[in-house]
Amino acid sequence: MTIRDVKRSLWMLVSRSGQKTMVTIPQPGGDPYTIAKIWTVISIASLALFVVFLPPTYFELDALGIWILTSLGILYLSRKKMESLLPRERTAIIAVGAGLAAFSFISIPVRFTHPPYSIGEYTLFLSGIGLVVFGLFRLRSLVLPVALPSIAVVGFSGYEFFLRNQDWITAPLVPVTTTLSVTILKVIGINSIVNNNIFTFLSQTGSPISLTIVSDCSGIMSLGTFTIAAIIVLANFPQAISRMSMVWIFMGYVGTYGANILRIVLIAVSGYYFGPVGVIEKVHVNIGWIVFSLWMIVFWYYFFSRRVGVIFFRPKNG
Repeated sequence: MTIRDVKRSLWMLVSRSGQKTMVTIPQPGGDPYTIAKIWTVISIASLALFVVFLPPTYFELDALGIWILTSLGILYLSRKKMESLLPRERTAIIAVGAGLAAFSFISIPVRFTHPPYSIGEYTLFLSGIGLVVFGLFRLRSLVLPVALPSIAVVGFSGYEFFLRNQDWITAPLVPVTTTLSVTILKVIGINSIVNNNIFTFLSQTGSPISLTIVSDCSGIMSLGTFTIAAIIVLANFPQAISRMSMVWIFMGYVGTYGANILRIVLIAVSGYYFGPVGVIEKVHVNIGWIVFSLWMIVFWYYFFSRRVGVIFFRPKNG
């Protein structure tokens, strides 16, 4: 808001009968798209720094991807007709945001989350600050999108329950994952001996390679992350909800599971060519987030382009 806008909005009503002066201060305002752009740059930059300066983990990159999708939704909605918060709603949203930001620092002491302070706690903080900012500017349409990542964190607070029951939840996926991985390896010329969820083959160095498919290898966490991403996208872009979009989302699940199979195959191939130590260990640590990130970028690029109508790269004139 410029000084001219303030002067234009600020007015004084003098009531001669009551000898009272009433001054109406304009509500905070501004161009929603400009506010959304500034918020996006600051939030994504801070998240990137957070990821860079902490040891890289799979979940940090997941969270960064979720925030990127959230930011796309915020930027998109900021260019549409904006609904304004009522005064009481504005106060409530600001209070909730401030409380959420404060809670991010005490969530570990109260055992809602676990040490150390990580991307989960920072997501609570960032969502809280986002609620405060959009509440101050009364941008109702942007409140839900910026709150969704924190809702996801709260949902993941049930992760301990999942861990306690992970084996039986992922049990149906383990044999399927093992069979598909061994079949693909056989197609490319690597024959394996399978014993339940363990398959063994000889590397070109002559050393045996044994890989065990456990619950962590089932792809369940990738599927969970894709589910959160899909909820965020469909919540921010309701016009994209259609039967064809549901077909796309289904194919997204298939591709996400396929990316996990590709991860296992690449780990096995690295062991086949380079032996049981060295390269295979580095591939095992890094190939998962690389493959999954590439898949998410490709899938959501085409989804936004074909189903939402977002144009990322405009053709050059002439």
